[in-house]
Amino acid sequence: MQNPIKEQLAAGQPSIGSWLNLTSPLATEVMAAAGFKWLVVDAEHSAFDLGHIAHTFRAIEARGALPLARAWDHDPTTAARLLDAGAWGLVFPHVSTPEQAEKLAQAVRYPPRGNRSVGTGRCVTLAPDYRQSFDDAVLCIPQIEDMEGIENAEAIARVEGIDIGFLGPGDLAMSMGVAAGHPDHEAALQTFRAGCAKAGKPSGIPVKDSAEVKRRVAEGFQFIDFSNDMRFLEATAQAAYREAMAG
Repeated sequence: MQNPIKEQLAAGQPSIGSWLNLTSPLATEVMAAAGFKWLVVDAEHSAFDLGHIAHTFRAIEARGALPLARAWDHDPTTAARLLDAGAWGLVFPHVSTPEQAEKLAQAVRYPPRGNRSVGTGRCVTLAPDYRQSFDDAVLCIPQIEDMEGIENAEAIARVEGIDIGFLGPGDLAMSMGVAAGHPDHEAALQTFRAGCAKAGKPSGIPVKDSAEVKRRVAEGFQFIDFSNDMRFLEATAQAAYREAMAG
């Protein structure tokens, strides 16, 4: 099994995807058909259950994109169930230490490299040799959302089995007691990026618009979460209504 995200990042290229919050397989197909190469099902903050998640993975695959998910906790059973449903990688929120990262890297891989349980899930239909090859294909992506994690960025990224370091700018700003975009907040984002770079791992960040995509890529971020399905719908609907109502 070959993971095109890993190949793209290893070649030093940016990889641009988006997030899914609407719990709609149809909205998911629209997003994938728009050209996003990967989509993350947000199981932490959205009303997805596992049935919705599996159907959403199918919708992503149907349009040629790669399905990922954000877990709602660090429980190895949660990771196993999301992977068994067909995720090619997991984002884990609120990772602050290399010890946490090590446990997560093990949770997404089978023995002897990890402790993922072997079971019969949808995942085994993805490839005949799924259990033999998936450990090399899976993406383990810790999300750093506080200053402890920023300070530990390099150590977290150096953990064996961690593939991408990813930021949570919103929670980071709240934990710092500043608004997003404050100079101290921006400095923390850049400290994180530099720490990942020192460890030889790509870094990722959520962005709101195309201008920020270009800016963050120019800074050296590679794994770019470009908004989400709900925000795209909201922005388009609001703009269309304002235009229709303009005198």
